[in-house]
Amino acid sequence: MTSQINWPSIKALSFDIYGTLTDWESGIYNAARASALGPHLPDRAATLSGIDAHDVAVQAENPTMLQSDVIAEGFRRFARDLGVVDAGKLSQEDVDAAAREYGAKIGEYPAFEDTVEAIRGLGKRFKLVPLSNVDRASFGRTLQGPLEGCRFDAVYTAQDVGSYKPDLRNFRYLLEHVKGDFGVEKGELVHVAQSLFHDHRPAKQMEIQSVWVDRKGLIGEKKHGRSEEEGYELRVETLGELAAIVEEAFAKA
Repeated sequence: MTSQINWPSIKALSFDIYGTLTDWESGIYNAARASALGPHLPDRAATLSGIDAHDVAVQAENPTMLQSDVIAEGFRRFARDLGVVDAGKLSQEDVDAAAREYGAKIGEYPAFEDTVEAIRGLGKRFKLVPLSNVDRASFGRTLQGPLEGCRFDAVYTAQDVGSYKPDLRNFRYLLEHVKGDFGVEKGELVHVAQSLFHDHRPAKQMEIQSVWVDRKGLIGEKKHGRSEEEGYELRVETLGELAAIVEEAFAKA
């Protein structure tokens, strides 16, 4: 897909983190498997889609709840779907403890292998700003662990905004703050993300240019369909591919 973005005119990139820079699907599934609920889970696809459906619902119902608590509640609801307590396989106390443990694992989700090097390269060209459905403490653990070595110029979280993507409030917050913090106008910003549902549809509504990092995932993409509603300007499969496109554009400028 040919890039429609005039890269030398861009001053900042905003990023989704979980799913784009870190492998949230592996992180979610491994954390679930390591919990007391692990032996009772269905296959990977069913586990991810079931958990994701509850997470999206909990975020919508509780926009100011911390993400670590959101995913713990989503996990608790998924356990209820599986009927493990009713069947006597686990006690409710077991499920609650497993949910708390699972919710604390966000900061351990592994980075994709291309992430750190690509972020370092892109940081030489642009201001880098995460716009993430996460709480500040969980993201801090991610920065100290899987994303160690990545430098960001500002961090905007759902906890800061008081709502979760795809709520347009998050993208209004992004636009207001990149302008206030860095003097970056909408046309000088590109949003980089994996999820069509959480990121690209609202970005298009806000007329923000975007790059789809197609990680071939099960959640945040195919589940919600692909259509003209997304409107991204460029599709890549890795951040490394994006970094190479950017360097080529600057070399030709």
